Amino acid sequence: MPAARAVSRPAAEVIEGIRTAIDGLRGWARAPRLMLLGVIPGAIVAVLFGAALTVLVVNLGAIGEAVAEALGARDGWLASLVSVTASVAVLAASSLVAVALFATLTLAIGGPFFEAMSRRVDGDLEAAPEEPWWPALRRGLAEALVTVAISLGVSLVLLLVGLLPVVGSATAFTVGALVGGRLLAIELTAYPMARRGVVARRDRVRALKPYRLRVIAFGALIFLLFLLPLGAVLAMPAAVVGATLLVRRLPDDSLRTV
Repeated sequence: MPAARAVSRPAAEVIEGIRTAIDGLRGWARAPRLMLLGVIPGAIVAVLFGAALTVLVVNLGAIGEAVAEALGARDGWLASLVSVTASVAVLAASSLVAVALFATLTLAIGGPFFEAMSRRVDGDLEAAPEEPWWPALRRGLAEALVTVAISLGVSLVLLLVGLLPVVGSATAFTVGALVGGRLLAIELTAYPMARRGVVARRDRVRALKPYRLRVIAFGALIFLLFLLPLGAVLAMPAAVVGATLLVRRLPDDSLRTV
């Protein structure tokens, strides 16, 4: 009998996804100057987002109280419970949309920065022919709309789930992190995938599907980092590095059937 039980395939995939995200964060130690360049686009977007997020956070209590009153809970512990539950549900739902928007806008604004970072991680890879700028921009904007539309739809479902007493908030937050992480990973892998000839979003999704748990684990950890104060700004360049490592570590034949 072996001394230690072998790690199951699903567990190994999750561990690999987390390890890849951590390796991306180590980029700050390996190439701090390059990573600092990647902070600039995120900082610009963060300024634009700052006011809206501040307004939301300041008014979370009032939003929760309004929902509680609308549901008929106006006084006592029930009103407090419904108010807090509604506030957390709104925060979980809005976080999914905020992260998706932040990643999309930051990748669009900082395209040259992040492409250079990703290319450096890929080293001497023989890249596929580059897509012309204008078609690439149009495709990127169309894909961004798909990501935002999905996140909006899921956020509405999470808002309803989050209103369930006790378990609703935790469930909404967990599902939001998992779904948001997957959407985030699909966006972040655009550069290294395109370098390998996988350009369209639907083709990226198809290529990553066999490694769903790895992708979700990677994206969920990045998603949680994005929720920390200044986390999105500082973690964005590391997320691009990690996404490139994620693609590099896929089996050699994983993209041939796309």
